[in-house]
Amino acid sequence: MKFNEYLRNCREDSQLTQDELVIDLYQHDDMFSGLDSSTLSKWERGIVKPIAIKQVSILKYFQTKTGLSFPCWSTYSVTKAEEIICKTGMKNLLGKSKELVLNFPEKMIGADELIVHQLRHSEMIDKIIDINIDLDKGFNHKFTELLPEHFKDWALHPSNSFYFCEYKEQFFGLLFTLRLKPQAFEKIMNLEIKEKDLTPDDFATFEEMGSNYIISFFAMNEKAASMLFIRYYAHLIANQKVIQEVGFATMLEDAIKLSSKMNFHKYTETHLDNGLTLETYRNTLPHFLATDKVIKMILSKQDCPEV
Repeated sequence: MKFNEYLRNCREDSQLTQDELVIDLYQHDDMFSGLDSSTLSKWERGIVKPIAIKQVSILKYFQTKTGLSFPCWSTYSVTKAEEIICKTGMKNLLGKSKELVLNFPEKMIGADELIVHQLRHSEMIDKIIDINIDLDKGFNHKFTELLPEHFKDWALHPSNSFYFCEYKEQFFGLLFTLRLKPQAFEKIMNLEIKEKDLTPDDFATFEEMGSNYIISFFAMNEKAASMLFIRYYAHLIANQKVIQEVGFATMLEDAIKLSSKMNFHKYTETHLDNGLTLETYRNTLPHFLATDKVIKMILSKQDCPEV
């Protein structure tokens, strides 16, 4: 979808005329001073388009107007959202990484050949969890004290999203996220409890408001990383009505660098006995999605050549 189509659809869904939207945008943000219906009409027809910062402000206006994190997409399925997100845009958003994303040769592998699955439906579940346990011990210096049983129980829970990426039945990456009740998410963010202390009662159902907590990420190359996070963003958008916040905890420098690219904000930290620092990062879903990088990745696909 192009930005002009999105703008027109949101205006019409909100039952606003172009004149009414012009007035609302001016009252919402003074950067729209001087905007008139003629310019707005050109935006909607795709003759010209507003600069990135104005596109973000327009998204924020419709967030306020509708109460949705990504307005006018509230009925999109994960599959539909995935189709619209640009793979190259996601690759650019994530950027380079030394430890979380390796450089396994990818020129001969097309992004569409990399398939993302829910781990609970795979016969590879035990193998993938064993790989993740090794990664967790290495990245977190055994701090989490997590066992295979923890990850398997969480993977099988219907509210959690444990994704893995494969190419011709070979492991290429994983992205594990938990759907936590707001109270449990708050305790994790404040470092009051560890992940191993979570109980079944801490997981939110899809009928109640929850927060998305990333617990593991690793990819063999940038294309695999892009496919995993495209699924992640598609999941957030498709379930935006019941996701309040997003966050994660880390002591890994690569993850901290990734956090700023993805619009996570540092929340708190604690110094560990081994000299390392554990930090938590979070953001509300509306603020997490309202960035120029996300809008370019989703609403400027015509300017975003696929990998």
